[in-house]
Amino acid sequence: MNNERGGTSIVVGGAIKEKVNEMKRFSLPVILAMIISPLVIAGVYLSVREFKHQTSIAFERREAIVSLGALLIKEKFDGIVDVGMSLASRPMVYQNIEKGNWSKSIENIDGIQQYLPYIDAINLFDKEGVMKARIPSAPETIGKSFAYRDYYQGVSKEWKPYVSAAFLRVPEPRYNVVTVAIPIRSSNQNVLGFLLLAIKADEVVNWSNELNVGSHGYIIVVDKKGQLVGHLKMNGGDELIDFSSVAVVKKLLNGEHGVDVFFDTVDNEEDLAAYASVEKYGYGVMVVQPKDIAFAGRNQEVVKIALILALIIVIVGFSSYRILKNKAMMQGQRDRERLFLDSIGDGVVAIDRNWNITLWNRMAGVISGWSNEEALGKPFRSIIKFLKEPEREEHFSFIEEAIVSGNVQSVKKGLLLVRKDGSEIAIADSAASVVNGRGQSEGAIIVFRDISKGLASDRMHSDFSYATHQLRTPVTEALWNIETAQKTHNVKKRNENLEFAHDAILSVKDLEEHLITVSEIDRGVVVPHIVSVKINDALGDLKEKLHPKAKLRKVTLSVEMTPVSLEVNTDPKLLKGVLYEIMDNAILYGHEGTIVNVQTSLQDGNIIFEIGDHGRGISTEDQPIIFTKFFRGSNHGTKIAGSGLGLFVAKEYVKLLGGKIWFNSEEGEGTTFFVSIPVR
Repeated sequence: MNNERGGTSIVVGGAIKEKVNEMKRFSLPVILAMIISPLVIAGVYLSVREFKHQTSIAFERREAIVSLGALLIKEKFDGIVDVGMSLASRPMVYQNIEKGNWSKSIENIDGIQQYLPYIDAINLFDKEGVMKARIPSAPETIGKSFAYRDYYQGVSKEWKPYVSAAFLRVPEPRYNVVTVAIPIRSSNQNVLGFLLLAIKADEVVNWSNELNVGSHGYIIVVDKKGQLVGHLKMNGGDELIDFSSVAVVKKLLNGEHGVDVFFDTVDNEEDLAAYASVEKYGYGVMVVQPKDIAFAGRNQEVVKIALILALIIVIVGFSSYRILKNKAMMQGQRDRERLFLDSIGDGVVAIDRNWNITLWNRMAGVISGWSNEEALGKPFRSIIKFLKEPEREEHFSFIEEAIVSGNVQSVKKGLLLVRKDGSEIAIADSAASVVNGRGQSEGAIIVFRDISKGLASDRMHSDFSYATHQLRTPVTEALWNIETAQKTHNVKKRNENLEFAHDAILSVKDLEEHLITVSEIDRGVVVPHIVSVKINDALGDLKEKLHPKAKLRKVTLSVEMTPVSLEVNTDPKLLKGVLYEIMDNAILYGHEGTIVNVQTSLQDGNIIFEIGDHGRGISTEDQPIIFTKFFRGSNHGTKIAGSGLGLFVAKEYVKLLGGKIWFNSEEGEGTTFFVSIPVR
């Protein structure tokens, strides 16, 4: 009996041991499945998203380059028009024309070509298109009518400056020219004729050489007839090539802009062509690059994502930290590669001793939003408003100091310009006194430039560096708990470790979702979709979603429904996003055992949401920056989890919905947020 019992004991003991070994064998696949399954899904999603994202970046880059090219051509033509208007408005020019002395008139222009060598010839015509004088001299053309020419028909239509289509100059030497016609007016604004500046087409080619369009890329400039004017492989004496039948050029001539993929029958390959019209002048610019080269960066990024996914699946949890770090580095690299174009000049304003504006250049209008007509003659401080950070007080003392002292006064940072539309931009500014021949100050010259894009680039770099830092702690925690779970034989302890690891991975997921949202906001791709939304339904969904978190934090979430079935026209996703972030924030920062109250009311055509907590409140020094990226309250320590992006997202979503967000807070008393959304 004893032996039988002993044998039974051995059999039972062996079965238990086998069962334990079976649990050990299956514990690792279960853990691997928990990690690999979401990573595979996320990897496929990220690969597709990255493909679309990089394709979008490739298109945006080329649109930016071609826009810069079109702007460059416009700036060059603007400069030539300005030169022509300056010459045509010389008193000795139009006064001699009024007397019929055309030769004497052109003598007052002679010599200008040595300072402006891009001008090939200067011609004077009467109102009927008959040439009266020319530099350099060409007697055979004097008295000849050129009324059939494009430049005469263009300038005489409304007697305004006109840039002609390109044409081949004959007789020898033969070369292509582009002409700029400027009306000549008398002192009482009567049209006397026009001045014609001839510019060699080679000069247009030289303009396009100033742009770097990447490997194997090139620029094409076409005139208003669709003729090829500027090309790196084109000589100035070549016959003009008609491109008007090319599909992209047809779009250009219709004033369209964009990026197209087309098949190049000459090189037998697909090319990516970005195109944009030159504002005011009817010309067009194309930036062409082989498709394989244009999308090389995109393909490399997608391959990187695929390799990272394969590495995660093979190595599983052991290299999770390294993979996530590499992912963060690649995200930062993509954002650093984004182009932020501007840099087109400085604003220049002159004021007299009474601070009235006497000079207002084009860039001053571009930067401030005020036109020349709106600004000239007006008091400087009624048009321009400078604010000094962080005090946000008006700052004009440096201008007065420049006027009084006669020395240049500069403000390199910490200065804001309030534009006409009320927006604010960071600027660098300087002022210098205008001194007359007697040494007396007659006013000042103020020069300012927009530096906000440079500051934004610095902030973007800092944002993603901070995000990389935020990823380290939860990833490390997840790895440690997974490794502990693999080693322990205690099922309860293993489950606790896996739960901790799962929570840590969820925090990484929350941060990733916030970063994606912030990236979409920064790129301006979030567009509200307005539909009818039932407020009670939205509040009910949010209460149900946040109830587990409130219970975990031992906070009561009290949501007061509207007395009637209130409906508003808004974007339900953005509205819920705003309320979720604020309610989540209230739960997170409210003291245990307290209540988070959510109330709704109607005021002046707006629906007001009021979310109040009973926490520590927001310190006075933190209140001005609470809606900035990665903000964390200085009086809460580091134990409260969060990305620091929720309130930033809420503020941006409210802005997209056309609403307002503000708060009241006292330290030790709690915080109440208010959200106002138009009912529409």
